[in-house]
Amino acid sequence: MLYLALWDPPSQPPRPRSVLDHPRVRHFAADWGKEGDFGVAAVEPDSGEPVGAVWKRLHDEEAGEGYGCAYPELGIAIVPEFRGRGVGSLIMGEFVDGLRGRVDGLRLGVHPENKHAIRLYEKFGFEQYAIGAGDYPQMKLDF
Repeated sequence: MLYLALWDPPSQPPRPRSVLDHPRVRHFAADWGKEGDFGVAAVEPDSGEPVGAVWKRLHDEEAGEGYGCAYPELGIAIVPEFRGRGVGSLIMGEFVDGLRGRVDGLRLGVHPENKHAIRLYEKFGFEQYAIGAGDYPQMKLDF
């Protein structure tokens, strides 16, 4: 799911899976289960195979990062053949509801060409607050 969350535009070749070893990527899942980690997953009912997940983790270094927003950063991924079927809305709704009252808000960076994801985030009240590296919109949701 972490690899899928990185999202490459259809016009570009997929990045190598070795990107998962990069420290700025690895920190989203390494040693999952630490205090404060929270996630929601969706599985295909017949096979039990995962089809989507959304998770958050507050990283030690985030106090000085986040383009001015210290909220926990989330990651979300939907298996390609399940995109456009409501899985993202379902798990995002459960995720946001599960975090209300536990954190002050959430943040994320999104590829500027990932219009479907941007619409999903806006549906849940995320708003752009900065432009990050690679011209990635940075979005946040205040609780």
